[in-house]
Amino acid sequence: MKRNWLIVVLIIVLVAALYFIEFSKVSNDNVGNMPTLDNLQTDEINKNWDAFYKVRATIIDGQTAKFSIPKELKELEGNEINLSGAAVFFGNGCEMVNDSTTKIMSFFLLPTLGLAQACVIDPQEAMRWTLMVNLDKPWKLSRNEMINTEVIVKGKFKIDTSKPYDAAFFVENATAKLK
Repeated sequence: MKRNWLIVVLIIVLVAALYFIEFSKVSNDNVGNMPTLDNLQTDEINKNWDAFYKVRATIIDGQTAKFSIPKELKELEGNEINLSGAAVFFGNGCEMVNDSTTKIMSFFLLPTLGLAQACVIDPQEAMRWTLMVNLDKPWKLSRNEMINTEVIVKGKFKIDTSKPYDAAFFVENATAKLK
């Protein structure tokens, strides 16, 4: 009986020693350089997303939502805006030209930072910073180019919260290019 307990204790000590050895190899030299929302450094075009992070949306029923939109974002309405982010292509905005090329008329734009949160299905969260981009001319992309979803968009900014599940923010007559 004592022998069994001794074997169990030795196994626990061995496992603990192995964990200690592995954890001692972990370096924490660059912990302060880890990007977080508090210390994130972005270029000038990405700073245009800052006002969108302040938007709040509350779902009222299955069709409508109440928005709290900051003043600086409301003041942008009707003006030209430049944004970079991740393009999310969808069926209604795309038309196949051939097996390898697609003509795009519209797509959703998400901040690259918000992309991780987009995986969480929370409409109140996504409504805050999902933009519908309507292009002024068709944009032809290959399948490989559509995989590289980082784009720069330039166009007229518009707010329309009447169909929040589609989008509340729009970039109209836009031009887009791959980043």
